[in-house]
Amino acid sequence: MKPGAALLWLLAAGCAAQQSAPASAPQTAVINEVTRYLPLENETVFSYETYIEDTNERGIAVFEIKRPRPELAELSLAGQVRKRYYFEPAGVRSSHGGYLLKSPLSLNSEWTGDDGKVRVTNVSLSVDTPAGKFSGCLQTVEDAQLGAATRKTTTVFCPGVGITVLEIEAAQDSTSVLQRLTLKAFGPRFKAP
Repeated sequence: MKPGAALLWLLAAGCAAQQSAPASAPQTAVINEVTRYLPLENETVFSYETYIEDTNERGIAVFEIKRPRPELAELSLAGQVRKRYYFEPAGVRSSHGGYLLKSPLSLNSEWTGDDGKVRVTNVSLSVDTPAGKFSGCLQTVEDAQLGAATRKTTTVFCPGVGITVLEIEAAQDSTSVLQRLTLKAFGPRFKAP
């Protein structure tokens, strides 16, 4: 797989952002549960270390969250919007129709993602990344069958942070590829004085 294609594949799993003022009481409970693991705000920047196993390629990917409206989050890479996410009473849905996170966020909960079935596989995970050590994290796994290829996307969402680790294992015929994003740093966008 070419490096550019690998990065786009990682982008397909994406990031999302938090809802601001919810419209109703039932929505408040769901949005609070989901945004606990997606506390991304307007003009927040995330830096990830990237790794592609088959080529041993390492790099950095920097994403920025924009919030043009409370119910919409846009993920930008190099100033270009790459993904859009919508906040609904049930959870956070991508512009492709599948959910990134959907309530309830309990062990073995399932929903439809962009490419396959997503399942919560851990609700109390601890991870150690260059950005810090995080506990109480939620892990999801999306299994997808894309023609002759299979893809397993494992995502770790940590409270108060968002996506800390995203790992994609893809296989077709006898070829398999492992790609990983690991959180290096996050915070508000730098604004020159």
